[in-house]
Amino acid sequence: MKVINRNIMLKIELLQPHPDTPKKDVGDVTELADSIKVNGIFQNLTVIKDGEGYTVIIGHRRLAAAKQAGLSDVPCMVVEMTKNEQVSTMLLENMQRNDLTVYEQAQGFQMMLDLGETEQDICEKTGFSKTTVRHRLKLLELDPEEFRKSQERQVTLADYIELEKIEDKKLRSKVLKSAGTSNFKWELESCLRHQRQEKITREWLDFIDDLFMQFDYDRNREIVKTVYMTRKMTDEDRKELRELAEDIENDYCYTKGNTYLYIMGKERSEPLPDYEEKNRLRSERVERIRNAEAQAAALRRQFVKNYTPDKKNLPMLVKALFTLEADIYDLDEETFAEMLGIAVSEDEVYITDLPEFDELLRKCPDKVLLAVCSVSTEDCMLAVHDWYGHPEENQRLNDWYSVLGKLGYSMSDEEKALLDGTHECFKEET
Repeated sequence: MKVINRNIMLKIELLQPHPDTPKKDVGDVTELADSIKVNGIFQNLTVIKDGEGYTVIIGHRRLAAAKQAGLSDVPCMVVEMTKNEQVSTMLLENMQRNDLTVYEQAQGFQMMLDLGETEQDICEKTGFSKTTVRHRLKLLELDPEEFRKSQERQVTLADYIELEKIEDKKLRSKVLKSAGTSNFKWELESCLRHQRQEKITREWLDFIDDLFMQFDYDRNREIVKTVYMTRKMTDEDRKELRELAEDIENDYCYTKGNTYLYIMGKERSEPLPDYEEKNRLRSERVERIRNAEAQAAALRRQFVKNYTPDKKNLPMLVKALFTLEADIYDLDEETFAEMLGIAVSEDEVYITDLPEFDELLRKCPDKVLLAVCSVSTEDCMLAVHDWYGHPEENQRLNDWYSVLGKLGYSMSDEEKALLDGTHECFKEET
C-alpha cells in the first residue's frame, strides 16, 4: 500500500462503496449519524482513486452515516492498493471489529483465493487456523437461501461442521433445511447411514454384477440365497457366490432391495404358496422397521455420550434406575466404558477397578448413572413392532425417552412416529 494523501476533504458524491466489500449490509447507522452531526468524523475514510471518483476501502459505515447526516464533504486518506490488498484490508478490518458473519468471512476467504492467495496466506493475514478457514469455505457449498434461513433458526457452527460429513453437496443442502430443529440429528444420521450403506452396497454389487444378471423379482423363480448387504464382504462370501455362479445347470440371476438381494434360480415346479410370499413381504417390512429403530437407538446413545454432567439431575437418575428396572449386575463392560469415554485395556480388569472410573464417579456421578441407565436399557429389546411388523407399544422405551427428555433430549418427528405407529416403515407393500 502506498499513501498518496493522508488527509483530504472529498465531496461525498465522489465516494462509492467497494463492490467487493465483505460486509454487504452496513446495518442501522442512525446512532452513528447522530454522533457525526454533533461531533463530525474522527477517523478518515481510506479510499482509492477510481476514475473521476473514489472507492471506499475502509469506512463504509461512516460513509453511509455521513450521507444520512447530510454531510457534503468527508475526511479521507487516499492510497494506492492492488486488488489483493484491497480485499485483504477490507476483510481484516471487518474481522477485527467482529462485523462479519461466518458466511461473509467465507465469501472473503474465497475472494482472496480467487485472487491467487493460498490457505496459508489467509491464515497468516487473518490469524485463523487452516481448519477454521476450511470450515468457513465449506459453507459456500451450501444453498445460499437455505443457509440464510438456517441463520434465522440460530444454527450453531458445530451443526454446520457436522454437515460436512455428508459427501453429496445436494444432500447436504437438503439436510440443512432441518438444521436448528428437533429433526436435524435424525436427518443427518439418516444421510450418514445411507452414505455408509451405499459404499457397502456398491462393493457387493460390483462383485455380483460380474457373476449374475439382474432381473426384476419373479415369484415363479426359486430364491436360492438371500444376501444381506449390511456388512462388508468377506472372502467366504466371495467364494460362496463364485460357486453359485459356476453352477451352469441353473440360470441364476438376482433381484435387489435396499439392503438385501435374492439370488434366484430356475422356474419353480409349483407356484409359490401365498403364505411364503406374504412372509417374504413381512420380512422386508420388519427389516425396514429395524433399520429405523437402530437409527433411533444410535441417536439416543450419542446423546448419552455427549451429555454434559450436572449434579442436579442426580435424584432424577436414581429414580430412573428403578423406573427402567435397570440390571446393573449384567452391564456390557465395553459399551459402558465407551459411554463414559474410558479406554479399557486388554487385561481382564473391570472398568469399576480403574482409577479413571473412580475419578469420574466422584466428579460426575450423574454421568455414570446415566450411562448405567443407557446400557442396561438399550441392551434390552426396545422394538416397537411385533413379529408381523405391526406397531406395538413399548412402555420401557416410552419411560426411557421420558428420562432423556428431562435431560434435554429432543425427539424428532420420525421417533415420535415410530412410537405411535404412524411411521412410513410400518406400511405394508404388495
